[in-house]
Amino acid sequence: MDAAPPFRHWILQGGIEAEAPVEHSLKKGALGLLDSFIMAVAGSAPAYSITVSTAALIVAAGTAGPAALLLAALPMIGISLAFAQLNRWQPDAGAAYVWVGRAIHPALGFLAGWALLSLSTIFNVAAALPAGEATLELFLPSHANNVVWATGAGTLWFLGVLAVVTAGVTVSARAQVVLTLLEVGAILLICGLAIWNARAAPAAAFTWEWFSPSAFGSFGAFSAGMLVALFYYFGWDVSANLAEETANSGRAAGLACMLGIAAVAAMFLLAQIAAQMALAPADIEAHGGSLLPALGAAALPSHWSAIAILAVLVSAVATIETQLLQCTRLLFSMARDRAIGQTMGALHPRFRTPWLAGFAVGGFTLLVLALSAASSSTSAVMTGLINAIGVQVACYYSLAGLACAWHFRKAARTGLRAALVSVAFPLLSALFVAGVGIYQLPTLGWGTSALSIGTLVTGAVPYLYYRWRHRIRNSPARGF
Repeated sequence: MDAAPPFRHWILQGGIEAEAPVEHSLKKGALGLLDSFIMAVAGSAPAYSITVSTAALIVAAGTAGPAALLLAALPMIGISLAFAQLNRWQPDAGAAYVWVGRAIHPALGFLAGWALLSLSTIFNVAAALPAGEATLELFLPSHANNVVWATGAGTLWFLGVLAVVTAGVTVSARAQVVLTLLEVGAILLICGLAIWNARAAPAAAFTWEWFSPSAFGSFGAFSAGMLVALFYYFGWDVSANLAEETANSGRAAGLACMLGIAAVAAMFLLAQIAAQMALAPADIEAHGGSLLPALGAAALPSHWSAIAILAVLVSAVATIETQLLQCTRLLFSMARDRAIGQTMGALHPRFRTPWLAGFAVGGFTLLVLALSAASSSTSAVMTGLINAIGVQVACYYSLAGLACAWHFRKAARTGLRAALVSVAFPLLSALFVAGVGIYQLPTLGWGTSALSIGTLVTGAVPYLYYRWRHRIRNSPARGF
């Protein structure tokens, strides 16, 4: 493993090298392939994604929802191949931040890292709110639609998950296994029974046309459906950020990413078919932010339908955990490279986790949660957040795909397989994902567009500051 940080040339001036950054070491070998796979599935939050995104996908793509999910899975597989190839080259807690920085340019690497930080912070809010709503639906149904109450309950869940993440990756992985098994079991039960109950008199009869690109009707519907589908799939790459803590990191983390995409794609397609067969368009519109509970009501007796609400709660909590793990490991890697303040790389003496990084992410998330409490409805907040996240996911994943194609461009000469797996497929996937984000951005409204682009642009401030700081600190004129 090449130990030179991707930002190393920042701290070179006039041939004089700065002192090496303080070495940090995460808890190596704490996770196995199964743990990493579970993390990838939990990162995509299948129950949560189905609940908050299905109605938006149907609005965008109509009955072509299954086609959108199936087609979006193809570039996701291409990006996951890029992650697997790059992880074999350089397993690192920073993942795309490191790979893009080394393969293309440190500025783009920093952009990739900053994109993940900003979208993960937004995603934490987008997950905490449904967790709060689900909790209220179970215990205080009369307050379930109250934004302030939902924000308060979601904040409590967020703080609890932050404590678990701080306690160590082993504790986090054990909690994640239990949560994810409950979530997947609930999805399969609810969607399977919903399809079974609707088979005699479906709201819409099943047809293979749902999987055909011709079902979109227009390019605008296709592009809008792809953007929502990107939100569905986001999160599987957490396994790459945990590579340094995974046994056989060069292979296991990348394989877990690909297996995770395959698993969640199957669940997303099953749920989309169930929704279109079991629920009328009016029911889907009425339950835009609570689709899985609506499916649960169609699939299960009334006294068992709370299983769906519980699945959403479990999924939202689980994805908050994976996002916190991803952000803290990224900040740890950036601090190790001195791309940001080295305080973010401080490890807890007992748990060996980047605890100060976790508190920093937690602080920003709580601030955004507080701002969201001023909104008139949680559905309005979620719509803007989902679209903003979709654009930033397009930026993050496309940079990783481009880095893979560029780094392995010479290896492509060795044979057709290398050319396809390491260059062509990742490159085409990156261009497709980037194209969707760019095409849809002008249609999202100024508020969502400002949130998407503005949070990315703010990354220029820490980038320029730490670049200037290292150059000044190590200038020959100052005797260093």
